[in-house]
Amino acid sequence: MADVNIAELRVLVVDDNVVVRKLIELNLANMGFKTIDVASNSNEAQDKIAALPYDIVFLDWNMPGKSGYALMQEYREDRKYDGMAFVMVTAESQERYVREAVKAGATSYITKPITPATFNDKVGKVLAWLGNRAAPKSG
Repeated sequence: MADVNIAELRVLVVDDNVVVRKLIELNLANMGFKTIDVASNSNEAQDKIAALPYDIVFLDWNMPGKSGYALMQEYREDRKYDGMAFVMVTAESQERYVREAVKAGATSYITKPITPATFNDKVGKVLAWLGNRAAPKSG
């Protein structure tokens, strides 16, 4: 795996619940992330991504207006966002939701309530995915 410098990664946290946004921000900061932006809905997220794309986007599935799931689907249809990791963070814990999100292009899936151990484990796997994405292809 190529080394990924956490401090250089750009992260966006999209959730309509301010407490959840703060919790994710705190967990990311504790892991060493420096650039953590937040959005309270999909429109705000789209504006931020258009201004400067992110390495990792944490998305709440259920939000007023366009859902995080629908937003992720839109970005996954555009090849220029292939290298962007999408992490669904949601109370939807049923296996069918997890399968649906992964099939639609989610890099990872975290169910609420968020525990630091699970969060760190899932983010570690996303970092590995990003490292593999950045690794030079041999062959």
